[in-house]
Amino acid sequence: MLRLYHFWSSTCSRKVRICLAEKKLEWESRHVDIVNKRDNFKKWYLKINSNGVVPTLEHDGRIVIESNIILEYLDDSFPDTRLKPNDPFQISKMRFWLDRAETVVHKNVNVLSWNRRHIPRMKHLSHEQHLKILEQFPNPETRMVRINRLEHGVSNADEEFSKARLSEFMDAMEEELNGNTWLAGESFSLADIAIAPFVERFEANNLDELIDFRKRPKIGSWWGKIKSRES
Repeated sequence: MLRLYHFWSSTCSRKVRICLAEKKLEWESRHVDIVNKRDNFKKWYLKINSNGVVPTLEHDGRIVIESNIILEYLDDSFPDTRLKPNDPFQISKMRFWLDRAETVVHKNVNVLSWNRRHIPRMKHLSHEQHLKILEQFPNPETRMVRINRLEHGVSNADEEFSKARLSEFMDAMEEELNGNTWLAGESFSLADIAIAPFVERFEANNLDELIDFRKRPKIGSWWGKIKSRES
């Protein structure tokens, strides 16, 4: 049995839900409220995911964490609908984009989401209440970054730096798609799944400069194909 612990608007949770849909797998939903109930900091959840983040996959009692690892685990465990390329070189390209989804896109989207999404969600809390929540993050690096943002804010310079890194990423993606239908060749793969929720987040955050498909028409075509898929 597959059980997914996830939050509805989490980009990393969306990756895994897209993968499950593409593979037409049956799964049980366990919604983890990371905003209001702080389920991710409760003992029962930390027992299965010591980082206190979503998503977490449970497969026949075995726990798999980290969204990109979950994607590959699902593809290896249920190979009838393959979402990895067959060619080793294309697999290496797929993993390149999986890595960039985390080390570049996720990292910088988090910076841009702080003022746009996180602060409005927490405006009902006092500074002390907000700090107490952030201090619960088990991962020391995550905890330090979040507390630093609370204490010092995310400046315009911080946002511009992150926008520049994301713009560079989108330029690289446009170049890759100039000769390929999908990010890892001619077949839809985990690479496309890993990036798609972040492009949706660009739209939600009104980051128009990143989703101006007149400047990046290949990404525009790719995004149209992504949105036309049932998943």
